[in-house]
Order: sequence, then structure tokens, then C-alpha cells
Amino acid sequence: MFQNILIIGHSNIGDACYNAVVAVPLQEQFPQARISILTSSRTQNIFQGYTGISKIFLFDTYAKDKGLFGYLRLIRALRKEKFDLAVVLNSTLLYKFLGIPRVWSVREYLGRRPCEVKKHIADIYLEFLKAKGVSFTQAKFCFNLSEQEKSFAGNFLKEQSVGDEDILIGILPVAAWSLKSWPIEKWNESAKILKSRYGAKLIALGKSGDDSFSREVLKNMSSDIIGAINKTSLKQAMAILKRCKLFIAPDSSLLHLASCMGVETIGLYGATSAEYIYPYFHRANMIVSKAALKCMPCYPGNRTAVCKKEFQPGECMEGISVEDLLNVVKAKLHRGNCL
Repeated sequence: MFQNILIIGHSNIGDACYNAVVAVPLQEQFPQARISILTSSRTQNIFQGYTGISKIFLFDTYAKDKGLFGYLRLIRALRKEKFDLAVVLNSTLLYKFLGIPRVWSVREYLGRRPCEVKKHIADIYLEFLKAKGVSFTQAKFCFNLSEQEKSFAGNFLKEQSVGDEDILIGILPVAAWSLKSWPIEKWNESAKILKSRYGAKLIALGKSGDDSFSREVLKNMSSDIIGAINKTSLKQAMAILKRCKLFIAPDSSLLHLASCMGVETIGLYGATSAEYIYPYFHRANMIVSKAALKCMPCYPGNRTAVCKKEFQPGECMEGISVEDLLNVVKAKLHRGNCL
């Protein structure tokens, strides 16, 4: 039926991760169609080589598409493609200017913003597709890595004396929003115990900002933790993730990507809602803070947060103990026959 489909997605990595869930069902439903996605330069790597996506269009509001002229230039470029279906996953009105004859909008389907539904966004997208007559059996995420990215991961780990037989555990000590982060002292204590008990090697992934919190984390991170923060591209970090037996992180883009890649993930939650913002395939692995704070969770929608200082872990994250984490890690390593 449709020959040329445009998915209009989000500009941040976490949301883009779950935007990807619509690609395979659309490809299977319309095998003759060319499927493109509109996203940002920050997230384009996620979709490079992704099964079902033929072309990536970028909307850089802070670069070449900045301002009215950039917006108009993008509209002209997209109109030339002559799409016959737009699948709109965000709340933009851009699609109204593209001359696309058929539009499927999640916002119009729901009649409100997706965050108000209080259901995992991937499930919202899949229910939306079913309502449009797109059939599928299960959620599929098909992130593909190049040989160069796989080679980078292998060489990087070899340089850090990590062998194929080692238990490698990935962690993310620096979340983009510091209130979601777990204190570095607890990461250090966990690394020491996991190394002693299981011979596990921990590797810290992600990006850090140039702020006081990030600098303190990098300065105080234990030598028991392999440092890969700021040393990889997103796809290179994903290649290292594929080698990990576990990935432990607060609510973050890498946590969600790891889960969708099939890596066993453990989520640490306090500042954000554990009700529906969870790693899609590993909800049972989440550790929710025991802190009894009225402001929990402060995202989304709660404006009564007690945290007054910027660039610090949230008080709620103190409510997750090292022992809480170790108990879950032990169960997962036993189940995976790593011990």
C-alpha cells in the first residue's frame, strides 16, 4: 500500500531508542516501502544500519536548521521526497507542512501527550501501530554494529586486560541529569566487592559534562573501575555493552539501549518514575530507592523536589544501598551461570 514512509522521531537518545520499535513492524507490514526517519545528529548513530530503516534525515535546530530559514530548508528537502505516509511519534506540527497525504500521529491517536498515559512508551507505540492495522508478534529492536565498532570494542577491552572469560560489568556513574546519579562512593564500594567476590571487572561508560558533579565523579572514581567515560562514540559504547554480562545504571539512554540490545540490565531509580520509564525488557531488575521522600519521583511532573543544589546526586538515590545492588547482581550472575 505505502511506498515511501517517513518516521518523525525525537531528538534525544533515550526517546530515539524507543522510536526504533516501529521500524520492523512497518517493514514487515509494507515490505515494498522505503522507510526513512527524521531525527537529530545526536541520535543518528542509533539508526545507522538499523534493520528496516533505509535513510536518515537530520533536523539540527542548533546547527544548519537553526531559525526560520533552516526550518524552511528542511521542509523543502522533505517535500522533495514525496512521502506517502508520515508516522509522527513526537508532538511536532512539522508534518502539516510536508504535503504528505496520510499521517499517523501518536498524539492524535492518544488525544493527549504520551507521558500522561503512564504506560511504557514502546507499548504505546506498538498499540498505536495495531490500531492502524499493522500486525506483529512481538517487540523487536535491531540495532546493528559495524565491524569497525566491534573491532574497537575488542581492542579497547584487550588494552584493559579484559579477556573473553572475564565477567565484565558495565556501569554509568554520570547521568545527564545529576539528580538521577548514584553516589560515586557507592559505585566504588560495589566495584571493590564485586572484584573480590567474583573477580568481576567493571567498566564505566557514558559521557560527562564540564560541571562540578562530573569532575568530582571522574576525580574520585576508583582504580577498580575501568574508565571509558568520554572515550567512545555512542556506537562504540554499544559494542562494549554487547560484551558485558550486566549493565548497571540509573535511568539513562545507555540503560534503555542496553536492555533493547538484549544485555541484562539493572536500573537504579529514585528521581524518575519506575512505573513506566523502565528498561523495556528488564523491568523485574529495577532497584527502586527506599527513601521516603514526598517528592519521589520528581520526573515527570512533580515540582516539589527537595533537592536545592545543582550538580549532585538526588537525596532519593541515597536510598539505594550497596547491598541492594549486590543482592540483585548475585542473582543475575548465578542465573547466567557466570559463577
